[in-house]
Amino acid sequence: MKLVSTVIFSLVLVSGCDQSGLNPETYQEPGFSGTIAFTGSIPPPDSIRDLRIVAVPYYPVDTTFAELFDKIVNKGIIPFSESLSGKVLPNSTIEYVMNVKPQEYRYVAVVQMYGLNFLNDWRVVSVFGYTSSDPNPKTVKVADGVQTKGVNFTVDFYSLPTQPFKLP
Repeated sequence: MKLVSTVIFSLVLVSGCDQSGLNPETYQEPGFSGTIAFTGSIPPPDSIRDLRIVAVPYYPVDTTFAELFDKIVNKGIIPFSESLSGKVLPNSTIEYVMNVKPQEYRYVAVVQMYGLNFLNDWRVVSVFGYTSSDPNPKTVKVADGVQTKGVNFTVDFYSLPTQPFKLP
């Protein structure tokens, strides 16, 4: 009887599995993707020393950029994209994919390093969901094995969103 039960259980288990869930080639790295549209004039290249997307699980108000940077680099809490500064062209749009761990990101933004001080010379140039009539950022939810699409940004270097950071 034990052998029959084991065989039946095994058949039920195997019949409920298809190859898609077991095949590592079909696993989607969790994250989000979209576009960044650059509008208006572009600042001189020496004032776009770096440009990246950051994904923060909380709204970073009353935080200096140096404190946020410490959480990004030293603690690995906040993910950031590869540098996008070489892709900035007037009136152009680029596509990006950012792989992150599954969770809710309450503040997703494009940030620009504009000066030589790596810990302080950063500003937010676009926030996901930000409009002049509704400056509240939209949350990006990332589930395991899912690439959330449509996280799009518009960057106008001369019309910046509200800056969340306090002065150092």
